[in-house]
Amino acid sequence: MKSIIRFFVVTILFFIAQKGHSQDPNFHVYLSFGQSNMEGAAPIEAEDKINVDPRFQVLQAVSCPDSEREMGKWYTAIPPLCRCKTGLTLTDYFGRTMTANLPKNIKIGVINVAVGGCKIELFDKDNFENYMKTAPDWMLGMIKEYNGSPYARLVEMAKIAQKKGVIKGILLHQGESNTGDTLWPKKVKIVYENLMKDLNLDPKKVPLLSGETVNEDQNGKCASMNKIIATLPQTIPTSYVISSKGCIAASDLLHFTAAGYRELGKRYAEKMISLLGYKSDNPNEPFIVQAPVGFDQLDTAVPAGKIETVSYDSKTVGTVRKATVYTPPGFNKNTNYPVLYLLHGIGGDEKEWLNGGSPQIILDNLYAAGKLQPMIVVMPNGRAMKDDSASGNIMAPDKVQAFTDFEKDLLKDLIPFIEKKYNVFKDREHRAIAGLSMGGGQSLNFGLGNLDKFAWIGGFSSAPNTKKTEELVPNPQETKKKLKLLWISCGDNDWLIENSKRTHDYLFKNNVPHIYYIEPGVHDFKVWKNSLYMFSQLLFKPVDESSFAKYTILGTTD
Repeated sequence: MKSIIRFFVVTILFFIAQKGHSQDPNFHVYLSFGQSNMEGAAPIEAEDKINVDPRFQVLQAVSCPDSEREMGKWYTAIPPLCRCKTGLTLTDYFGRTMTANLPKNIKIGVINVAVGGCKIELFDKDNFENYMKTAPDWMLGMIKEYNGSPYARLVEMAKIAQKKGVIKGILLHQGESNTGDTLWPKKVKIVYENLMKDLNLDPKKVPLLSGETVNEDQNGKCASMNKIIATLPQTIPTSYVISSKGCIAASDLLHFTAAGYRELGKRYAEKMISLLGYKSDNPNEPFIVQAPVGFDQLDTAVPAGKIETVSYDSKTVGTVRKATVYTPPGFNKNTNYPVLYLLHGIGGDEKEWLNGGSPQIILDNLYAAGKLQPMIVVMPNGRAMKDDSASGNIMAPDKVQAFTDFEKDLLKDLIPFIEKKYNVFKDREHRAIAGLSMGGGQSLNFGLGNLDKFAWIGGFSSAPNTKKTEELVPNPQETKKKLKLLWISCGDNDWLIENSKRTHDYLFKNNVPHIYYIEPGVHDFKVWKNSLYMFSQLLFKPVDESSFAKYTILGTTD
């Protein structure tokens, strides 16, 4: 009996300990490193020490007895943020801008490890000792504060931070001491990849933001290095360069003034806010306008939905046809589900979304974040003919006609099959249709042409098969009454954008509420995955038409 009691006591204590060290997904941590401009070289002014939101925290990388800060502990991020006697840094206003523009439930944490005057080689964990042999005494003193290895201290602090929060990005400002070094991007890559490995991070989810040195418009002494810094994304695809143009330089033309750091830190934050998917015209009302970095990456800790291939008897085509079906995590056969029919392009089939768009991963991650209404997603073959493969001449007249013929197959054969096989709602309010390219045109044609069947419609980069506007929406007032949501999206450099714009212009002119979502991009899955991410979150929920105009990255809806 005593052993049983002991077991339960140990178990309870274990779970209490685990809870005490559990990660808070809303505590976003950023690692910052580099040389003196990351250290902070400007005097800290009175305005920099007041009104610091307690949601902005710094993990102390060195102990500072005078300010009663202990290494490895979190404090409200009142400067200095690097070491005990350093100045104002871009990290200060990175954090301030982040907390001001993100939802109030999100906290920001920073770890700042920097050494003035150092080359990037100091952060190469395998070669830093060789570099230190040539380092001047004044630099060795700063390095000593990190127990002889700034990189090791950064990793040590990062592992402490991971007990409480999630590392979301890496901030770098370095390069002055490597001016003219064309190998600098490769050297940065070594450090970045070591951080990813040592902290078990996924680079597709943890971007690197690197700022320019003092710009040539300020007569920066190392401005020539910016041409090399500009090439960093070619070496590290998940890196982004932050412009220093217009950021006021100090008199030495190597560092920034306090005003320069404030502006540069704000720019780092604005880029990161964008990478998190947010656009905020009003800091009190942050708004997601695009998928965040990592939205389409597999997370083994996230419950997964199920993908299966089904076969149905098509009387329309006179053969047995296939479709791919996604059922959500925790799928219950006794629960009624709404359905999204998700269509492919002219060169695809029932596997195109699966092969190119990772819809199951996108949706799994959205479910885990609590952003999605549980639904079944059906990905059919939209080419309704006996040989429905995407082979041979995909533009052949009979194959193109088969995309039109799919309307009857969908309505008469596939939907009844899905409603018989799965426990789903059978009314229009619980049925959506969307697709990419040729499938986008099908979705607009079939959805708007059958408003007794569909209340939620999405066209992603719709192709020229989209009907002319007067035929597509012959009665705007009736369409307006029946629609729950109409989503039209496209990349701004897509050669087919005219189809989307033409439809939008007509709808706008006739006061039919819809979302016209234009983002930077072309005719590819980068755009379509983002559209699925955005569109799916709106399905089968109350609709706020007043928010429609906010749903564009480029800032215009007309």
